[in-house]
Amino acid sequence: MSRYNTFIYLLWIGAIVAVLVMAVLGPAGWDFDVYWRAAQAVRQGIDPYSQGIAAQRAFHAAPHANLIPPMTYVYPPLTFPLLRVVALFRRSVAESLFFASLIAGFALQLWTGWQMADSEERRWLRWLLPAVAFFPGLINDDVLLSGNIAYLLYGLVLASAVRGWKRNRWSLYYAAVLFASCFKAPLLSLLALPLVADKRQWRAASLSATAGVLLIAMQASLWPKFFHGYLTAVQLQFDFNHDFGMAPSGILGNALLAAGRPYSFATGALYLVFAATVYVVLLWTSRSIRMDAALRDRWMPIALIGTVLLNPRIKEYDVAALTIPMVLIASRFLQLLVRPQQGRISEMSGASQVSSGDPQQSRGGVSPNESLVCLLLAGGWFLAINTGAGGDTWKPIELSLLLVTFVGGTWWTWHQVHQPTPTGNVLRISSRKWRRRRRLAIPGQQVLP
Repeated sequence: MSRYNTFIYLLWIGAIVAVLVMAVLGPAGWDFDVYWRAAQAVRQGIDPYSQGIAAQRAFHAAPHANLIPPMTYVYPPLTFPLLRVVALFRRSVAESLFFASLIAGFALQLWTGWQMADSEERRWLRWLLPAVAFFPGLINDDVLLSGNIAYLLYGLVLASAVRGWKRNRWSLYYAAVLFASCFKAPLLSLLALPLVADKRQWRAASLSATAGVLLIAMQASLWPKFFHGYLTAVQLQFDFNHDFGMAPSGILGNALLAAGRPYSFATGALYLVFAATVYVVLLWTSRSIRMDAALRDRWMPIALIGTVLLNPRIKEYDVAALTIPMVLIASRFLQLLVRPQQGRISEMSGASQVSSGDPQQSRGGVSPNESLVCLLLAGGWFLAINTGAGGDTWKPIELSLLLVTFVGGTWWTWHQVHQPTPTGNVLRISSRKWRRRRRLAIPGQQVLP
């Protein structure tokens, strides 16, 4: 075993021990507690929504100060059969199985991020993976200890996305998103990812979105009482707990509610404008890189962040799934700032080529001096955001990070697209020749690229 591998193993052991110590000494599993209470209520034939709503209203009707409001079950009635199964186990067994599944989901998230990195980036990324659990969205937070099912849901969705963008097979991805929407309906916005990765996915994505909407409508028809309770519990998350998330519409909604003003119309309008803008940018960029397989693969972290930005209620566990993509985008963006004339990487005939004659650049790496500058810039930026993020500033700073990485990554992509290189010229000429041959082809004759 090499010395470097030994250090990496020690880092992983230290990270695991630190998580266990935090779980034992501090609060942990607060979301699992909510799931378990709901499972027990369903087993006893009690409406978990009514139980939670009564607790919420009783808490806010009494005078209190600096107390945490009760957390209630806010998942759709479609999850009740799963709750009945969970209630068959003892709490210790159910908790162990649940957290084991969350760990598996978190491992799938790390694996997906690893697939987004190239060989050069993996050399330093392996040193950062053990710290991902402590810095969701690049800012320190203990959301990993919450026991939220989102870690499993995002693990399944992101792992199936790898098969989608590498092999252009998205069926498992659609199934994973539909499964995730049974717990968190806003995750249906993730259906936009195949649309910006492959232009031929409109039909499949539309059918999946229709199925997701029908699942929601079916619940309203089959269980009207429970569904009304579900909507009321969700509404109280906003009105009582001010739990809007960190999307731009959520930041606005929280500010309006704090000022005692209505928020529904303003937040809805802002969400539509913001989501439409992000989606247009995603579509426009995807069209510009469709002919370049290598650049398209490197664009996937940006596409994933842009897709999550379409979620109307972005939470800490949503940005936790974006940690590695954000690191990759920040690294590429910083390298572009240090070396503005960095050549565009394109793939042709199975080989990567770069326009510059610099041997170091041809290998895709940077010089030691440039690496030091990038490291200092990244370290200073990282310390600054983590020093300023705390309490009420966490969400706006995290939103700023998401927007900066998305805009910076998009700019990086457009810089690579418009960077004049011989390879890029050959690609454009080959594309024009192929389209000309396709127009002149005899009907029934096969056109070879």
